[in-house]
Amino acid sequence: MKAYGVTVVLVLCTTQISLAIPRPDFGVNAPVYGGADVASTAQESGTLINEVNDNLDITLDSGYALLTTIKTQLVGIADDFTTKGLAVSDAIDALAASNGPLDDAFTDFETASDDLIDLIENGLTTYFTELDTNLDDSITTMLTDAFDDVIADLNTLAGLLDSLKTQLQNALTAAGSNPPTKAILRKFVSTSLTSTIAKTVISLKADIPLVTYIIANSIENLKVADDYIFESGTVATDALDTVNVGLEALEAEVQLYSDDTSQITDIIDPVYQENFDFSGLDLTGISLIESELNEYSETYTTDLEATISDIKDTYDSYKQDILLVSDGLGSFYSDYACDHLHELVLVLISNGKYADYCFNKYAPRTFALFEKQAREANRCVDREITRLLKLQEILLAMAKMLVFNIEDILAEVTICVQAPELCNTDVSIVATDTNAPFAPKSI
Repeated sequence: MKAYGVTVVLVLCTTQISLAIPRPDFGVNAPVYGGADVASTAQESGTLINEVNDNLDITLDSGYALLTTIKTQLVGIADDFTTKGLAVSDAIDALAASNGPLDDAFTDFETASDDLIDLIENGLTTYFTELDTNLDDSITTMLTDAFDDVIADLNTLAGLLDSLKTQLQNALTAAGSNPPTKAILRKFVSTSLTSTIAKTVISLKADIPLVTYIIANSIENLKVADDYIFESGTVATDALDTVNVGLEALEAEVQLYSDDTSQITDIIDPVYQENFDFSGLDLTGISLIESELNEYSETYTTDLEATISDIKDTYDSYKQDILLVSDGLGSFYSDYACDHLHELVLVLISNGKYADYCFNKYAPRTFALFEKQAREANRCVDREITRLLKLQEILLAMAKMLVFNIEDILAEVTICVQAPELCNTDVSIVATDTNAPFAPKSI
């Protein structure tokens, strides 16, 4: 217990000794009321000012030049403000802990304060002009509002420190060659004044977070916009890929239909070959009918082959056109969607009223537009496949109808050969006689 008691006494003694040692404040070798608070607040301000430059080193991947331009301006403002702002907080801290000479201690603050005010009023014009030229004036309006508070507190602090300097000078004169005593300081230096100085420094510290927020939030929006642009490219590519899957299916169907065109020949050829073999018949007695048969033969061979070839060529051309659908959809995205994306990005990075709200409201809907377009394009593909399927069915049905016209022609010609006087007639006359061997059939 005795050892513990001695320890407590020693601690109390050292504490009393440390408290008894006078500290210099505000350019005099004596403790001035409020000096310690001003120094600690200035140090805290320096910490906050350093935070202005935190998280500004973002990487932009989208390649959109405007984002880089805006980032350059914001980082420039942050760097310049941090440099001049730290000079002010350091000068206040140094002044609060200075032991003189009096004029030198106050001059450092006056210089740093004037430099920061000059920067705010004149040194940021280039940055502000670039921001306002590329965006609206939302960011510069917010920064101007924040900087106006900084200037107001600096001017207030400058006036208060001028008054304190005068009071301290009077205290030094009264003390003569000795450091001013507590009584002299209390007589000449107003504790109300030093308290107001401390409160003004606190107010000045409170101005810094707004500057930090505006710059940091604007930089953050740049990153969000950059990620959004990059992601929009991915969404658009995925949408095109989805459409291309459908187009590949359509292309495969077209190729199938092109290949299936040969079915027309498969349907007609057996019937044609069976009914147009007149090698066992003498057609000299029905020369007019023979002429018509030759035309029939040409229709079912040369003309049919040419028609099938034309159909295949049409399918080949159609397949080439299918490839252009992706180009057209890509052009649509470039011509229309890009403008929409651009406007949405501008809203966000301008950081104006409701900017975050508007962006978060419409950004997902923009992505949905890509997906809707892809879905609509695929619906067109599905409908086109249905149309082509019907076309193929019609072509095959027409082939069967053509076969119907010649399926008993050999039997008819055989009859005509046996009775040439009845058949060897102009076909235009025969066509009006429904009882004639070559009269059109009723389907």
